[in-house]
Amino acid sequence: MREGIRNKLLDSIPELTDCYEPTVPDKSTPKPYAVILQGSDDKQNNPTSYSRGIQIWLYDKRLTFNTLDFLMEKVISALDLQTIAEDTGESYTCVFNGTVGDDVVDEEWDAIARGLKFNVIALHGDDESPVDLWIEAVSSYINGLTNLPVYPDYWRKNFAVPSVLCRILKVEPAPATFGANKILKTIRCHFVSRNKGETNNYISTVENELIQDTKIPLDIQYRRYLTISSIREDREADPLTVGQLSVDFFRLESIKKNDVPVMNKISGRGTIKE
Repeated sequence: MREGIRNKLLDSIPELTDCYEPTVPDKSTPKPYAVILQGSDDKQNNPTSYSRGIQIWLYDKRLTFNTLDFLMEKVISALDLQTIAEDTGESYTCVFNGTVGDDVVDEEWDAIARGLKFNVIALHGDDESPVDLWIEAVSSYINGLTNLPVYPDYWRKNFAVPSVLCRILKVEPAPATFGANKILKTIRCHFVSRNKGETNNYISTVENELIQDTKIPLDIQYRRYLTISSIREDREADPLTVGQLSVDFFRLESIKKNDVPVMNKISGRGTIKE
């Protein structure tokens, strides 16, 4: 992972003399350069598989912080929500998460430094796995409202920005009548954009339409729909790993019974009048 990020930075930022691991540079190393600090994996049961924290430290001569400002913008542009693919087949993206404390002035090394925090999120390859019909219905509905790409279950390699991901958070079947069960599914929607205002606008559009429609099509031909039970949002939630909009849908599904005896005849009294 460090090698992939290193190559991405050096390819995107010609102003950097090199990009090192923490133990390599010393006070004689030509500046400006970058150092990558890699954290441990944070295993999660969500569509990202794992999240890992990294820090990118930028070092320059002890002259002006304007160069660090310039390099910081370059690093963010090179890494933030960009897909990085390695020869091993591993793909991931980085999400900028602010700076590491205050800028550092090192008089002994005659250097100034600034640390940048990123979360590294794993991406998945395209596969032919079947997609839940409810996810297909919600994805089609959101795409119709926003015209954004909508991904089922996992973030894919080279995912578009802005875009949406929909995944099932939980399923709760319960008996409703003698012949039908009530199926409730909570679907979590992730809205990703480089602009927070744009993200909130997409969330508002989808949420408002869901509230007005009260149900969405599952199968138009057979007049099957998903009814909306409740909607919850958290616009401050991490868009890649958590998701901002949760919707509870339900529908009644008939119970399929096997080996039910066939009714041979019906007996009755009286007459049937037209």
